[in-house]
Amino acid sequence: MPTDDVAAAVFDSLPSLIAVLGPDGTVARLNEAWRRSAATGVALLPIRPGMNWLAACDHAADAAETAARSAGRDVDQAPSSPYGHTEVTVLDPVAPFRKLAFLSRQLIDRRRTRARIELPQPALRGHRWLDVRLSTLIRGDGLIVVVEDVTERRHREEDLRRRATTDPITGLANRTALRTLLAARLNPSRSGTSDATKAPNVNAASSVRTHPSPEMAGTAVLFLDLDAFRRINHSFGYPTGDAALHAVARRFSSVLGPADIIGRWDGDEFVVLAGSGDAPEVADLAERLVAALDEPLDVHGRRIRLSVSVGVALAGASPPHAGDNHPGQREQGRRPGTRWASATPAEDGDALVARAGAEVTRARSRLRASHDRRSRSGQ
Repeated sequence: MPTDDVAAAVFDSLPSLIAVLGPDGTVARLNEAWRRSAATGVALLPIRPGMNWLAACDHAADAAETAARSAGRDVDQAPSSPYGHTEVTVLDPVAPFRKLAFLSRQLIDRRRTRARIELPQPALRGHRWLDVRLSTLIRGDGLIVVVEDVTERRHREEDLRRRATTDPITGLANRTALRTLLAARLNPSRSGTSDATKAPNVNAASSVRTHPSPEMAGTAVLFLDLDAFRRINHSFGYPTGDAALHAVARRFSSVLGPADIIGRWDGDEFVVLAGSGDAPEVADLAERLVAALDEPLDVHGRRIRLSVSVGVALAGASPPHAGDNHPGQREQGRRPGTRWASATPAEDGDALVARAGAEVTRARSRLRASHDRRSRSGQ
């Protein structure tokens, strides 16, 4: 049977930060790893034996809130992260300590036997992540707290998630991310914000809004198909074509509103999830997107001129009527390539995008037919 000295030696040799708390939350013991981290100022909490764990959590939260407000930051407006075992506010320095105190009180009051939470903490470069596990001792006469630094693992996960949801050529959301975001907009009660926020905020105008505001008439999808883009690849090569796509993505992003989201759907096709489902606002957005390519692109020392056809599909709303001022009603107007789908409910996001894309196909067919008629009449 090991002696107390052997047990103490093993306790101090463990690489994880470990704290033993008494039944009332008083810190009974810290291992060597915790003491070293406290000496360098990187411990989860600045505690020592005899201090109260709950009071330390509350004090840390109060100090973080005071520091944040003195720096002019509104801690209540920080975005939340759905990752980890417990949902906490990533950029809010207060919420992690409040949550930690709440879980600790539950264990001390014996309302639960264990808890686990991953907490962000400010570091010299960004944030570091700590995995905190709390559990009651076997006889129920105290708690044990184990802390491990999982920053590298979190960074790997974030990098994999970013790669899985980001188009490598344009830096926009890819089809997978767009599908997730669109599903959240079409079914906010089922999808919730957690699914939507897993998609990256990949362009400056992509502030994710998963719950439509009351004034929104529905969900609007704009399908953007570059006209005759193949000639770029055939004439100048695929590297120039990829650079042109990147330049197009920047142009489109520059005219989006703060709640609009753009992504690359496939090839030379882009999809925009409009921040508003109001038909006149969507029509104005379509105009801005078409006009974004009025000026030639500077790509690899060449001035490349491109145009785009836009199709629009609305879910849960009626499209503009015949008298409305929108591109789809201007048969001979400046933007004839923008067309509207009928307002039938979309079964899912893919169906809504497909309807918007079909409007582009129909518009091009009408333009070709009109061109053929003019050619025959000229003969």
